[in-house]
Amino acid sequence: MIDIYLLQQLAVYAKYGTLSAAAEKLHTSQPAMTRSMKKLEDELGVTLFERRKNHISLNETGKRAAEYAERVLEADRDFVEKVRQYDRSLHTLSVGFCAPVPQEVFTPILNSIFDGMTISADMKDDADFFDDIENGIYQLAVTHTQPDREGFCCKKCGEETLLVSVLPSDPLTFYPEIHLKDLDGLSILLLTKIGFWANMHRAKTPHTKYLPQIDRGTFIELAENSAYPIFASDYFIRRGERINGRIDIPIADPECHTEYFLVCAESESSRFRRLFSLIHDKTIY
Repeated sequence: MIDIYLLQQLAVYAKYGTLSAAAEKLHTSQPAMTRSMKKLEDELGVTLFERRKNHISLNETGKRAAEYAERVLEADRDFVEKVRQYDRSLHTLSVGFCAPVPQEVFTPILNSIFDGMTISADMKDDADFFDDIENGIYQLAVTHTQPDREGFCCKKCGEETLLVSVLPSDPLTFYPEIHLKDLDGLSILLLTKIGFWANMHRAKTPHTKYLPQIDRGTFIELAENSAYPIFASDYFIRRGERINGRIDIPIADPECHTEYFLVCAESESSRFRRLFSLIHDKTIY
């Protein structure tokens, strides 16, 4: 069996073209590189180099061997990453959340079911979540769309509706409901980490000036002491967590109501059977 380090040296030599440059890249000496290339030829039983006075270069067999070596090295890197990824999955549960409310609801549930494991959570737009599950980046995800292909377990786990929250003096309060276009061009306070909602807002209100806030505490303080509109969630309103002195107005656009889905790879369904059995279509509500 050929040692990996010999293939690595051959691939690096093919890339840099000289023994001295390859040796420098690999932090070794030129004589050591020369011995390694001779050892590789001996083990393969073929000649890989054309040797002239003070110069060597790959022959046709050597060039093809370097191509094969790069493929083997890529497979080796892939092997190492997959083994490490699997080992991490035994101790760490990686979860993708498409919005803040699902993360708030599911975090205590996951901590309870997977006690002793580290929960690693991302919250962002879920456009690539299904690919990420297939590639092992996430073991679980909560998305606002169902998988568009086979190979997944999926269960509805709730829903959420957005409203706009304004002061009683705001002209928008004259309407029983509004559309997002009615907000286009206004200045609106907005939390930065809101997952897929962020792209939806900007797509529907391209002329709105959003005033981004990273910290939720600062966001609430500004909302309590300013006239800027904000978006509110029916999830928090039902729990009495609303900004004092404001009126919440329904938004008629269908994009402001979403369903949520718990998703995992079909091959992992037995691992998450208990979780899926506990959640229902009003877990997030």
